[in-house]
Order: sequence, then structure tokens, then C-alpha cells
Amino acid sequence: MSTSERRSAASFERILASVEKPGRYAGGEWNEIRKDPDRVGTKVALAFPDVYEIGMSYLGQKILYDRLNAAPDILAERVFAPWPDFERELRAAGLRLPTIENKIPLAEVDIVGFSLLYELNYSNVLTMLELGGIPILAADRTGGQPIVAAGGPAVFNPEPVAEYFDVMLAGDGEEAFLEIIAAAAALRERGATRAEILRELARIPGVYVPSLYVPFAPEGSRLLAVRPSGGAPARVEKRVLRAFARSPFPEAILVPNLQAVFDRVAVEVARGCPQKCRFCQATSLYAPYRIKDPSFVVDKVFRSLRATGYEDASLFSLSVGDYPYLGETVGRLMDSLEKDHVALSLSSLRPRGLSAEIARNITRVRKTGFTLVPEAGSERLRRVINKDLTDADVREAAANAFREGWKLIKLYFMIGLPTETEADLEEIVRFVDGITALGRGILGSPPRINVSVSSFIPKPHTPFQWAAMDDAAALREKQAFLRGSFRRKGHVQIKDHPVESSVLEGVFARGDRRLGPVLRKAWEGGARFDSWKDDFRFQVWDDAFAAAGIAPGDYLGPLSLDAELPWDHIRTGIRKRFLREEFERALRAEATPSCLEIACARCGGCEFPASFECGHGAVIEVAEPDHASLGRKTDGVFRYLAVYAKQGPARFFGHNDLLNVLQRSFRRARVEVLYSEGFHPKMRMSFVPALPLGMEGREEAFEFKSAFDFEEAEFVDALNRAVPPGIVFSRLERIAPGAPRLNDRLASMSYGLDLAAEEVRAAIDERRRERGGGLPASDADAVEALAAEALNPRDPLLTDNRVDRAEGRLVLTIAHTNGKPLRPQDVVERILGLKKAVYVLVREKIVYK
Repeated sequence: MSTSERRSAASFERILASVEKPGRYAGGEWNEIRKDPDRVGTKVALAFPDVYEIGMSYLGQKILYDRLNAAPDILAERVFAPWPDFERELRAAGLRLPTIENKIPLAEVDIVGFSLLYELNYSNVLTMLELGGIPILAADRTGGQPIVAAGGPAVFNPEPVAEYFDVMLAGDGEEAFLEIIAAAAALRERGATRAEILRELARIPGVYVPSLYVPFAPEGSRLLAVRPSGGAPARVEKRVLRAFARSPFPEAILVPNLQAVFDRVAVEVARGCPQKCRFCQATSLYAPYRIKDPSFVVDKVFRSLRATGYEDASLFSLSVGDYPYLGETVGRLMDSLEKDHVALSLSSLRPRGLSAEIARNITRVRKTGFTLVPEAGSERLRRVINKDLTDADVREAAANAFREGWKLIKLYFMIGLPTETEADLEEIVRFVDGITALGRGILGSPPRINVSVSSFIPKPHTPFQWAAMDDAAALREKQAFLRGSFRRKGHVQIKDHPVESSVLEGVFARGDRRLGPVLRKAWEGGARFDSWKDDFRFQVWDDAFAAAGIAPGDYLGPLSLDAELPWDHIRTGIRKRFLREEFERALRAEATPSCLEIACARCGGCEFPASFECGHGAVIEVAEPDHASLGRKTDGVFRYLAVYAKQGPARFFGHNDLLNVLQRSFRRARVEVLYSEGFHPKMRMSFVPALPLGMEGREEAFEFKSAFDFEEAEFVDALNRAVPPGIVFSRLERIAPGAPRLNDRLASMSYGLDLAAEEVRAAIDERRRERGGGLPASDADAVEALAAEALNPRDPLLTDNRVDRAEGRLVLTIAHTNGKPLRPQDVVERILGLKKAVYVLVREKIVYK
């Protein structure tokens, strides 16, 4: 490592000490892939424009991380949107936003690929580009700078952000992204110019190059559309992964060191959705409906659990209840997962998919979340939106849940839907009251019900793309009605979304190229994390619209059925004629059968052949996973004390995150631990007092119980092969029967402060300046004098403080107490005035009675 690289690394370490959650940026997760940047042909940054905890939950990034890194000549690393504290510190230090794995500044990779899932993440894209050292506008980038690409649902109306991207990919990325990388690398090797590279990439199916299209005002529309120039294709047909049933799927997925939003093994069982809900954009974007072979699904769940140590698994799709082998798959999985205390959850379960048998199966380990999505309170409005769901369907699903012991149900509704009336809103209240009465009759007391209410947004490529969106005042009035209706019902909690953010999402969902400058103006005014309620500032956006002379309402009114739309050049495979017919059926409250109920020849709604794989053997043929455990099973129960070090990148784990890390490491090492009882069983472990975030520990410890007899060397070796960097186990001790609890055996804890650390020496020098040089020249002598002055020698908790001159450190020994503890960082601050001393302190030893 060069001097400049060492200096940059040291600056980055100091930045991490100054942010709220350094684990977002530190890296070192289990299953992280870190290649040598000098030994690959193409470096790719997989950019997610939101925080780590959300990005690490996104299945698409997991798939691309696995597929790209499987290619020897490609390095793919992650980068997430910096929280404002990290952005501020990077700017102050003059550093560029880097990737997580090798800390490569974004400007030094070949391709930056953004996942655009949500319109309210757009401002974060600009932050990441500018902070990464990349010109924000595609037109300003030169030949040697990265190609900035995008994929994801928002790409299906690319125009509001078209000027910021070189390349955009519509559709499935597993094959297409590899084609883009290979083509760009070959063209670079031949010395092609940037313009030549982009023109050639536009020939790849599914690829849209915005610079090759020009906006125009179509007749009869107030929104701009685009037309090709210079030979670019008139229409961009989305990419579809056709051989889906057993397409490669990641097993050894990254296990985050921070609690992610969806922190579990998630295996995709289907892509697309056979239902035809008229508000749902995903139905068009992910069509056609394709399913995974159930044997493949079960095998992937088993393998991924073994490779990660997760305690939860999920079957994922847009409508998992439509998966034709759901019952068999859940039953086969739970027969095995129950033995390993692994819980199973199902995403997006339609009420008709929750049979009594499935409800019983998924509660065999613990009760995971239970959500019903009626969308509308009345059956009439459900026919309008083509939600094939009756009140009886929902009641049956809820009854199955209540009978299996669920006492909390989540219900999702939408307001502002086309043709909605006041009576439809009243039906939401009646609906919730009916579920309450049902739960009271089964449980004997009212269930808890969380009601989530979102605002309808007319999305491109849906039958409702021509519909108007309610204005802010109307949406506020509807929210107020529902809040008032539930205010005195203590068992019902209502959660709604800020109206202004829904309006902004609607504008950008149906936007055109005139919105690009609006985005930049709002970002320059401080717009960041607009999807976060506490960080969203609509005034910034209001000012940006005013500066551009644009009225947001122009994008939210009804659109002409005959007009050319800003997104018409991106083709999903769903015919526009079919969408128009569906919109007309909606106004008549007529239902349309799902893809599972009507033959393709009769429907004619899409351009896909009817030959996609849609059937597999119902018999699931997968070998039973190996449940072998470390050690020797006995008839007794043993108490153990495990001792380990927490250092390096592991010091950025908070205590709760550390618990997850250690428990998952035990699973990977196959160490069996006794579990607690109840609906949510947990490993029975007890820990010494938690280390502050950022502090290293040389001899940390925890106690656990097991019915297995372990050999110390075998245990230590197995755990050290299963832990992420920075955790190192050193010994295992058997605790004598009848010994006091761990907390009662603690006597004191010893801490060391390195006097040679840059921050410590700066603090000592500052004390000297404050005293006009009245401290000894020796740092050790100066600290000794300052400690004698600042500390009370009779403090019963501070049992020892001394300067170890041989090792150049201040040693603090603090007695353990069940009352308010004395924090070593506070002691150091009293002596030296040093803030955030946790990053230079080390807990060196735990002393037992």
C-alpha cells in the first residue's frame, strides 16, 4: 500500500468514528466477495440509492452480485447512498464515495449500475454521482469516466432522469448486464470512443441510451414524448429471462453485519404475476408469469441456510399464493426446518393462498408476520381495480390465522382509487370492524390490527396510467376521515404516508424530460432521502418546480387515451390496446380473469408466446439436509463460557447486531444451543456488559447452554471458520454446575488507552496549550498528572488507573456494578477532554470473582 493509500485509509477510519452507523460502510460481511482490482478486466459498482439496511434487503442486487462475481474477469462491489453524516464527513475530508469491498472511489470503476426501484430515490442518485467524483450529467462525461447505467422498475419511464444516465436496461438483468459489460470491455479494448460505445450498446436488446433520443411534444398531449435519432431503435423491448425454472440463483448470499429490513434467506419461487390488478405496475414490468421448479426452490433454501446461518427463510414472489406448489413446498421445508429452529415466512400472500394447512405449517417454529392486502374496503371497488378477492376470502384467511394463534394482523388499503366514493372509505372501517369481531370470537379478546393506508398513484404501463390522481387536499381529507374513525379503537393502529411525498412520486412516475432540471435544482437545495418521512422537505421541491416554471398538477390530471406518452418507447410486452380496454372495463366495474383462469389465445393481452415453462413435477425430490452437529450429544445440559476477541471491522457492530452475528456463526459452525420457549424461541445466551460501538475487546465472553459435549480445540476451530473478520474465538470453558450467573461472577473490567494514537496525542497537546506548557514533556508523565488531577482516588468504581510506560498506555480498571456503570470513555474525557474515546480504547480483560 502506497503512502497516499495509507493516508486515505486512515482518513476513512476517522470518518467511520464520526458517523452514526459505521457498519453501513465498513464491509467485512460473511460471504463478502473481495477480488484484486488489478487482476480483473472490468470493475463494476452495484449502486443502491438508499441506505445499507434497505439495499441489503433487495434480492435483485444479491442476484447480480453473485452472477457478476462468478465471472473471473469481473469485479462487482456494492455502494449505498451515504447518510447525511457520512456525506458530510467525506466532503470535509476531501474523499470520494467508495465501494464497500475494496474502497474504490466510484470515479475509478468502469461501470456504475444503479438499481432504480423508486422515484423518491432520485435525489440520492445525484449525491452518489457527485460525491463519487463522476459528472452528474451524462453529456459532461468524457471517455475515461465510468459508464453510468440503471435498471429496475423505474427505468420503464426513464425520461425524468434520462439526462443523468448513459445506459438504462429495461427488464431482467441476469443475462443482459453481462452482455453490456462484455460489449463495453471489448469496445474499450479496441479504442472506441464513448459515443461509439454507447451507440453499440443500444443494439443490445433491452438497452436504452437516452442520448440517442430527442424529446418532442406529441399532438393532443401536454407531456413530452421522445423519438430516436441517428439509427437508434424506435422501441426498446424489455429483456426477459426465458429459462427461468432453474436459472442460477445465489446460495452464499451476503449476511449483513447490521440488521437489514428483510434479514433472511429469500428464495424466488416465481417472477411476474398472473393476477391483473389494474393499479399494479409490476404485473406488466415482470411479465410473463414464470415459476421455479419446486425441487430447485427447496434445495436452494436448504443450501442458502447452510451457507449463511440465517434463522429465517422466505419464499418470495409478487403473489406467492399463486405458486402452484406452495402447499407441498411449505410442508417439505418445514419438515426439515423445524429441526433446526428455522422459521419460514411467505411474501405477498393472497388470502386465498392461506389454507389452514399452510397456516399450521409456517407456525411450527415461530409466528412470522401476517399481512392481508384487501387494497379496497368494498367489493365493488375491488372489481374496479380487478382485485380478485371477496370479503369471505379475507375472513377465511384471517380465521385460519387466528386459530393458529396470531394476535396481530396487518391490513393494507389504498385511497384515491379511480371511481372511489365516500361509501368506499366507510367500507374500510366496516371491514376492519368485521376482522376485529372475527378475531374476538376466536381469540376471546380483540386482536391487534395495524392498518396501512397508501395513496393511489397512476403508474405507467398499467390500465390506470391514463387516470387522474387525487390532489393533496383530497388525500389529506381521506386520511383524516380514516384516522378519526379509528381514533377510539385502541386495538387498531393506522399508518399513512405523507401526502406531499405521494404527490411527488406521482409527478415523477408520469414525468417527462422537463423534470431533469427540477430534480437537480431540488438536490442542490438539499433534497436527500425523500422517501424517508423525517427527511422529506417538500418546500425544496416546491421551489424547484417554481424555478422551472412547472406546475406539478400538470402531470397528475387525466391523460388522453389516444396520446403518445413519455414512456411509450419502452415496451413491456403488454399491449397498449389491452391496457386501454382494461381501463374501460374498470370504469364499468367489470372483472378480468387472471392468467391462470383464461387461455392466452382468448386473452391476447401480451406479446409473449404461450410456451413459457409453467409446470413441473409436483413431487419434490431433494435430499434431506445434513443436520449433523458439532460435538457429542448427551442426556445432560452443560453450561459453557465462550471467550473471543472483537476487533478490526467487528468493532463497528452494535450489541444487537453482534448477537445476530454470533448466533448465525453458531449455526454455520453447527453448534447446537438450547432455545427459549414461546412463540419466538431464541438461543439461550447471556453476555458480559456490552461494548460501546467502536470499541475493541480482547477477551469478550458469553455463556450458553447445550446438550452437547464439546472439545475446546474443535469448538474454537469450527467457530473461527464460521465468523466474519474481526471476531476470533480463543477458548471454551465448562462452567461448574450450580455456579452463579455470568453477571454475578463479574468482578471488574480492564481498559487500555494507546497513548501513541493520533487522537490521544492531539488531546494531550491541546491540554498543554490550555495550560501554557505547564505539563511534563513526556506524554506518559503528562497523562499521569492529568489523571491525578481529574480523578477521585476514592471512587469505588474506578479501582485502578495507571500509566504503563513499557507499553505506552493508560490502564483503567472499573468495578462491575448492577447499578449505573462508570464508562471508561467518560473517564478519558475527564482526563484529556477527548470526545468519542471509544475508538481508541480497548477492553483488555474481564476479571471474574
